[in-house]
Amino acid sequence: MGLYLRCALCSRQTAEGLLSGNAWGRLELPAGAEVEHPALRGASLRACPTCVGRHPDWQQQLLASLGLDVPRIQPAQ
Repeated sequence: MGLYLRCALCSRQTAEGLLSGNAWGRLELPAGAEVEHPALRGASLRACPTCVGRHPDWQQQLLASLGLDVPRIQPAQ
């Protein structure tokens, strides 16, 4: 594992531990999806708190940008 969290949308990078990982959005990849991305950690991608706040549909935008066709994800309330 790296020492940094990297946003899959804006590429913001911050030292892990400086900003709680819980504040970052996390998206699990669909089963069988293979993606190479600098923000990929295990089977999930991360989005910074700023992008999560600005883009209520950040998960769908991210999957579409990766070329993954999945059903629409409902934003968390």
